[in-house]
Amino acid sequence: MSDVLRVGIVGCGMIAKKNHLPGFAKAGGWKVTALCDVRPERMAEKAEEFGLAEVARFEKDTDLFASGLVDAVAICTPNDCHYPQTLAACAAGLHVLCEKPMAGSLDQCTRMIEAAKKAGVVLQINQSIRYNAAYQTIVRKVREGAIGDPFHVRCIRAGNGTPNKGWSPGADWFVQKKHEGGMLVDIGIHMADLLRMIMGPATKVAGLVDTRLPDIDVPDNISALYRYANGGTGVLELSWTLPGGAGFLEVYGTKGRIRMGFAGKDIQLWQDGPEGGESVLVPEPCPSSQVVFARAIRGEEPSWTPGEYGRRALALCLGALESSETGKWIDLPAFPGENLC
Repeated sequence: MSDVLRVGIVGCGMIAKKNHLPGFAKAGGWKVTALCDVRPERMAEKAEEFGLAEVARFEKDTDLFASGLVDAVAICTPNDCHYPQTLAACAAGLHVLCEKPMAGSLDQCTRMIEAAKKAGVVLQINQSIRYNAAYQTIVRKVREGAIGDPFHVRCIRAGNGTPNKGWSPGADWFVQKKHEGGMLVDIGIHMADLLRMIMGPATKVAGLVDTRLPDIDVPDNISALYRYANGGTGVLELSWTLPGGAGFLEVYGTKGRIRMGFAGKDIQLWQDGPEGGESVLVPEPCPSSQVVFARAIRGEEPSWTPGEYGRRALALCLGALESSETGKWIDLPAFPGENLC
């Protein structure tokens, strides 16, 4: 295998600009050799911004996959494109770093996992919380027993607007059912996965899911209550309509607690006992998704977020949606390797 891995960026929107293009540039060992987008002007913009003037450009993903110019692709397209594009890339023998949610259904997730295994390629899902230093620090401290046995976690992530008007103006697929959008699979899939990292496997969920904004047809407000295999509980609150926004994480254990606002600063640890009290945790650096992707391709270590993890995160979200629709607690499926972090 060459010292430098060649990667193609499929979809040149905001996530490519903010995460993947700078991520591959900083990771080392990568060279972006192709761009793909249905809008040529977006490829031109990214080529100029990231110094990729000589890079091949494709308007059709299948042309890129068949080009022989890449070893791997980053799928950065609207949600409903992830499933067919991943299958096509795997069939072409390419490693895949796919944005979340990896698909619209658990069955599609399973087919993607099987396609990657059949092709002998790495399928990694960009569950970016798992590559965040602050969150990783919190998870590690909990697992080290800093607060005893965790029994309750609470998370709120809320803003006062939808991403097609704020984060990525004009990207209306974020708020369209036909493109498998909605807050549950945009932000919820990250935070539900984080709660699972802290508490372990979830066994069931009760959810209330609403659409308050008049011009969209996907969930924009979600409240979910999880029961975990360790007997603990978790509350997840999400909103695109909360005035002023909000963000907080609280983890409670038998010997202490951890609190953090979503600015990623001032992670507060309180421990019980005569030598306990309040302290501040300093996040320790961790590798990016692009670094881990390269290591997995080279066989140096397994991916931190393989397809199985992306499927599991989606199950946590789909369960909350099903609960809201039925008015019942929903038993969450168990998958092989469920006890893995």
